[in-house]
Amino acid sequence: MKALLKLTGLVVLMVAVGTLAACAKEVPPVVEPPPPPPVEEPPPPPPPPPPPPAREFEEAEPVVDVLTIGQINEEGILQTIYFDYDESEVRADQRAKLQANAQFLRDNDHFRLVVAGHCDERGTREYNMALGERRASATMQYLVSLGVPASRIDIISYGEENPAATESNEAAWAQNRRAQFQAIDSNDR
Repeated sequence: MKALLKLTGLVVLMVAVGTLAACAKEVPPVVEPPPPPPVEEPPPPPPPPPPPPAREFEEAEPVVDVLTIGQINEEGILQTIYFDYDESEVRADQRAKLQANAQFLRDNDHFRLVVAGHCDERGTREYNMALGERRASATMQYLVSLGVPASRIDIISYGEENPAATESNEAAWAQNRRAQFQAIDSNDR
């Protein structure tokens, strides 16, 4: 019996040690993170409004702001250009004026144009008539090079006959060496 008691004591001791060991190694409970908040989806956009009921429209004529021949000439829309003494070549400082004139002519094709060449009083009448014609021709050619149809342009020379300034000095002569523009009706020739 002693052996049995020893054996029982040993078993009890082992159970006690096992229980203590189990208590000592108690694993803390696993704490799970809280679930993410639910994602709220935005509400769907409202449906587009229905199209307006179909109506019949009459096609309106476009509004065109057309200047009259008189307005073009009276308001000086086409700018006069000036030449050097005894020259018919278009000066570099006058080309921007011709470019603006050409743009206006391309945008407004309802009229024709007369380019008039003028001279100062120096030189013979015949010489000035020829020089005025060369100035008008050079001006016309420059406009044609910028896309204005030659068929819309006529030239004329007044020589020294229609001066812009009547004094006999360099300032007046500079005003008289010019090419002027006159709009005319398409039927005028």
